[in-house]
Amino acid sequence: MATSRCPKCENPRFELVQNRNVKDSEYILIFIQCTKCGSVVGVTDYYNIPALLKIIATKLNIDLGI
Repeated sequence: MATSRCPKCENPRFELVQNRNVKDSEYILIFIQCTKCGSVVGVTDYYNIPALLKIIATKLNIDLGI
């Protein structure tokens, strides 16, 4: 399997960085970025949406079948 590398500097190491300063966003985002140069290679939600849905379904007694 190939090793993922930063498209800018070829570094193979990445980190998750919380960011609250995204214009017009009400939510906290997590940036996946290179540990060496800081280039952002991905963005994800701060909250784990499937986990939150499972909690809500449980409280509403809904069987998700999982």
